[in-house]
Amino acid sequence: MTVKLTFEPLGRETETPPNFILEIARDANITIRSDCGGKGLCGKCKIIITSINGKVSEVNKIEREHLTLNEIEEGYRLACQARAINGEITVFIPPESRIETRKVAETILETDVELNPPIKKIHLKLKKPTLKDATPDFERLKSPLGRIETSLNILKRIPEFLRDANWDVTATLSYNRLIEIEKGDTTDRSYGLAVDIGSSKIICRLIDLVTGEELAEDYSENPQVAYGEDIISRISYASKSDENLRRLQKMVIDAINKIVDKLCEKTGIKDNEIYEAMIVGNSVMHHLFFGIYPRYLGRSPFVPAIKDMINCQARELGIKINPEGRINSLPLIAGFIGADALADILVTQMHEKDETNMLIDIGTNTEILLGDKDKILACSSPSGPAFEGAHIKHGMKAVNGAIEKIWFSKGVKYETIGKEKPKGICGSALIDLVAELYKNGIINKRGKFTKGKHEFIIANTDETGTKEDITVNEKDIDNLLVAKGAIRSAWTILMKKLGIEEEEISKVYVAGSFGRYIDVENAKIIGLLPDIPTDQIIFAGDIAIAGASITLKSIQKRIESREIPKLIDYIELSAEKDFNRIFARSIQL
Repeated sequence: MTVKLTFEPLGRETETPPNFILEIARDANITIRSDCGGKGLCGKCKIIITSINGKVSEVNKIEREHLTLNEIEEGYRLACQARAINGEITVFIPPESRIETRKVAETILETDVELNPPIKKIHLKLKKPTLKDATPDFERLKSPLGRIETSLNILKRIPEFLRDANWDVTATLSYNRLIEIEKGDTTDRSYGLAVDIGSSKIICRLIDLVTGEELAEDYSENPQVAYGEDIISRISYASKSDENLRRLQKMVIDAINKIVDKLCEKTGIKDNEIYEAMIVGNSVMHHLFFGIYPRYLGRSPFVPAIKDMINCQARELGIKINPEGRINSLPLIAGFIGADALADILVTQMHEKDETNMLIDIGTNTEILLGDKDKILACSSPSGPAFEGAHIKHGMKAVNGAIEKIWFSKGVKYETIGKEKPKGICGSALIDLVAELYKNGIINKRGKFTKGKHEFIIANTDETGTKEDITVNEKDIDNLLVAKGAIRSAWTILMKKLGIEEEEISKVYVAGSFGRYIDVENAKIIGLLPDIPTDQIIFAGDIAIAGASITLKSIQKRIESREIPKLIDYIELSAEKDFNRIFARSIQL
């Protein structure tokens, strides 16, 4: 028995055995928003069944909790609960359930480095062998290069290749390893790929390793979000079977390869001319990319499989660069403090400064670092996905149609991304709204409405793109305050351990896409950021990709990246005796 599904507005068809519609979509590489990973908790995977010539499971209790009676009458279902049983079914994915990717936040900080990549190209004009000089081909190639090694794949090619090239070749080396030979002089064509694998977004940057120029950058959603917005859901899914782990790994590798195709098309560069990739990402994304079993990252004491740099061949992972090219990762710092945080440190240079700086990378899992050239404290705060719109009734990511800014001026005023009709509210606007509600006495310091209201209307039905009011209720506010409280309690504990007050912090760097769009004054009002002068708070943008870029360009920066973790003391918040007390206090406005 099979079922044929058509997904609109994509116009994609798939024929499959009976299954839940969310699973069918996943198998067909069709992404439907599912913040909870398909557990029936978030209610964000709404679909509309527009045509049935067959059978679908009945609306169940979970769906009735998340859908209104009107929605059920209109054919709305939850994709994770609706099971397609047989026949032909057409499913429409409404805008609020489609996964779009937040634009990359411009990187404000960049660090100049002396260009010294480990990838070197050397042009060689070799003497032909004779009866008097019968030196083996590889030994002849090695002679001007010094002590090098190579793979069997390269070695197999050498005899025919050298003669076909008339002994005029360019050798490409990664440190002392020969990874490619090419005809003639190609020393002016050598490229590297910087990759930042975020929980929701993957960014790739193409680097000219001869000039150091950053040639092009592109990004896409991380397709793993179909298995949960948060990293714990992905750990859980990957840990269930080897097949699940391979699926998540393949999803991210396929996404990177598609970006590589776009970068090569933009620049006219061949993927075979990219000889190295540097990978950064949080610890879970790191493990999933390399296909490393992640279960113990999610269990106390949160131990990664490896912290040091990884170096392997591109062909081992299927990344579309030169097959003999090298795939590298920066080191991890601790269980939930990954290579992306280390990349942030390299760019901000907080490990070289006399004054105390703080770095906050806000996300589902927020990394916080505090310190100077002598000592850096680091912790990871499970802030949850509220800043990405998850667990918020009308929450959504910062994509077109999202309300991104709110202020009060003779009523509620707002701006949406793309100037479209509002479809929901993203994290930056939620911060604005809570700050405005508090300033105007509409909610108290616990986030409760002061005049018996149950929700606050931001946009009426007649002005929205969803044909329903966009509102925020007390539960939404609670979710934001809990997420904020987790972050505030984390940096409060780090300050306490260093014995400093907020005014002693020289600079606060806010990294990542989310931080780039928040209003700093409102963030201080709700207690998300330390109360220091605004000009000391720097929204640095997506700087992890910049950190990956400089380590592509510089052997010295790679050496430095392996030394930085020695400066860092990781603080496990759950082991802190004062954590619950500080957290409870940090939730309040």
